[in-house]
Amino acid sequence: MYKKAIVFLLFSPFSYAESTIASANEENPSLTNSTAASSLTNTPQTKPKKPFPHISWQSEEGNKGIEIGGALRANYRYEDWRGSNYRNPPHLRFDTFRIDTSGHYNDLFFDSGFWFQDHRKYAIDRAFIGYHLSDTSDIQLGAPIKPFGLMPYPQFGWSYGIPFFLGFGVNAGLGANYQYHDNNWTLDAAYFPRMMPQGVRYAPDTGYYGNLKNTLYAPHHQQFNDKRDQVNLRLTHKFESGSWHTELGGSAAASRLYNHKTDDNGTFWATGLHALVDNDPWHLSTQVIRYAYSPKNPENTNNSVILMGGNGLTPSYLIPSKATTGAINLARDVDVSWGQIKKLRFYNDYSVMWKDKEGWSDSQMNTLGVQVFAMPVMFWVDLSWAKNANPWGGALNATGWTNTQSTGSNDWYFRTNVNIGYYF
Repeated sequence: MYKKAIVFLLFSPFSYAESTIASANEENPSLTNSTAASSLTNTPQTKPKKPFPHISWQSEEGNKGIEIGGALRANYRYEDWRGSNYRNPPHLRFDTFRIDTSGHYNDLFFDSGFWFQDHRKYAIDRAFIGYHLSDTSDIQLGAPIKPFGLMPYPQFGWSYGIPFFLGFGVNAGLGANYQYHDNNWTLDAAYFPRMMPQGVRYAPDTGYYGNLKNTLYAPHHQQFNDKRDQVNLRLTHKFESGSWHTELGGSAAASRLYNHKTDDNGTFWATGLHALVDNDPWHLSTQVIRYAYSPKNPENTNNSVILMGGNGLTPSYLIPSKATTGAINLARDVDVSWGQIKKLRFYNDYSVMWKDKEGWSDSQMNTLGVQVFAMPVMFWVDLSWAKNANPWGGALNATGWTNTQSTGSNDWYFRTNVNIGYYF
């Protein structure tokens, strides 16, 4: 049933209206530092017609409007390690059906993204209402994305790199975000009393055994930590010089680390530096992040690891309580005129994690690929290699993020993934 629906929407005769060829991060235009909804003005705007079944309305004065869009995506995947369901043979699977909604009413605005995922899982990547306090400041309330590091996405390819799996990418929380922007400076100051509920998380975050989904008793049952009262700060400055466009930024985050077993509070903190450099057709993004968890665990609990998990789409996993991670991503755009295909983006995303614990080997990931813009259809073709990264290697690499003592630790694993999407 999934495959029939995917083929129908990808190749149906419904409107393939002309649309602006966007950059890689614009496949979901709502996910920007100041969201699409918050950037609307009271002046009517002419926008390219979106394909079926997009819904758009704006008042003549331009002070009221609503947008409803989304995407339907599938994955064709091959994985080269023993035990993988995608090895013999590789096959097509439903990925996600996403609904994006945004709108504005005078100085009020809202933005949300709801995902229907494989295995009957659901996720919310953002959901908030906002208010324009002035021409230079806004506030978002609900579940905004935590401002930290590279935004909105920490890589160019479809496959996420190591920072995402550590909680530093497209990660929302329950709380508020204030944003000030003026003279190429942008400051985000956010407070999150609680993290996203585990059942609807899009990105992984800390959680405790018995609450997170898709856990294992033996490695996880002593993990009872949960972040509370997280504060995020992110400051960026943009530089323009001829065809060069550069953003430099720094981020910081801190929170309580509440232990449900001891009823005591540990701490979490993270700092990061990032840079974005654009000189068409070249694009470069890079970041380095240092983080540390100091839990107040019961006696005889391993303080060197922290449990992470999402909505159960993939297994929960342990990460080092202290580590440094870095990423460098390079892309080049090539304009073409091959029928519906108008642009190609070639990219290479590399990320690494250096662990503090002596004897624990580094984790590395590299994705080489191309993004094909044939709007409203878009493809990512990823060729990914990873060492000591849990999603690559399966059970053979179960301790990849931590002590690398699994039977398949310190080996490189390969995955190819073709993501096919219809965007409306």
